[in-house]
Amino acid sequence: MRRLAALIAASALVLTGCSLPRHDPEVTFHANGKTIRVEPAVYCDVNGDNCAEKTKPAQLRVPAGKVVQISVDGQLADGLWEAVFLYRDAAGKEQTTGTGLLGKGENFTYTVSLPNKTDQLLGIEIHEAAAAVLETGQPLLRGYWAVEITS
Repeated sequence: MRRLAALIAASALVLTGCSLPRHDPEVTFHANGKTIRVEPAVYCDVNGDNCAEKTKPAQLRVPAGKVVQISVDGQLADGLWEAVFLYRDAAGKEQTTGTGLLGKGENFTYTVSLPNKTDQLLGIEIHEAAAAVLETGQPLLRGYWAVEITS
């Protein structure tokens, strides 16, 4: 009986042209025994237009030498995304590096591991590519998720 009720409800949605409410994709970060889910700081439509600022960066405590596990939801994983991270090396110099483009339905997770145990992670951004491409050939940014790291 429940299956029939669910089928009727789904059919009504299709027939009336309504759809279930959609939520913006979230990214999960896990480090040092703590997990946080982060909404996009900025999110645009698929063409990179009509952008809305959503939230301020989240914060996560990550001691030097520890890894951060990142998990993106299916909407991001089906498209193109990358992780960009800022860290301070043993000499005190700030460095930026990243993953390059991931996704296409194959990459749902990534583990941030810095080159040396003494390096201190300072921040992580997840970037989602839009359908549009810049004149340089680089994908236009659709949205990003930001985490500030505290030690």
